[in-house]
Amino acid sequence: MLSKLEIVRKFWDHFDQANFKAASSLMHEHAIVWEPNTREVFRSRDAFIHMHEANPQPWRIEEIDMLSEMKEGIIVTVVKAYSDQTPESYFITSFFTFAGESKIIEIIEYWGKNNEIPVWRNGQNFSEKY
Repeated sequence: MLSKLEIVRKFWDHFDQANFKAASSLMHEHAIVWEPNTREVFRSRDAFIHMHEANPQPWRIEEIDMLSEMKEGIIVTVVKAYSDQTPESYFITSFFTFAGESKIIEIIEYWGKNNEIPVWRNGQNFSEKY
């Protein structure tokens, strides 16, 4: 049996390959996915997967950080979503909760768009770009 961390890593690997059917097999059929940035909730695995299948933008997923299991069995991840078709990219911080040991029952995803330093901060010596 795969650990929760291995299940989440497989989930992101399937999303990277746009293999949403395989990703859905890792989710409980009644899984709920919250996207607070857009104030959306997907009340089933199928609704969430269908949304991704309908998305015309082919996103790739790059693993940034897979944190170990947190309190109450929650797995926290940070991945980068990007596409060869657009200069836009996003960091996605996700919290995965499980039903038992093997199926994802809830995901909370926070998407942050990768931007340039805001104009008002340029030249202020508050920070340095990396």
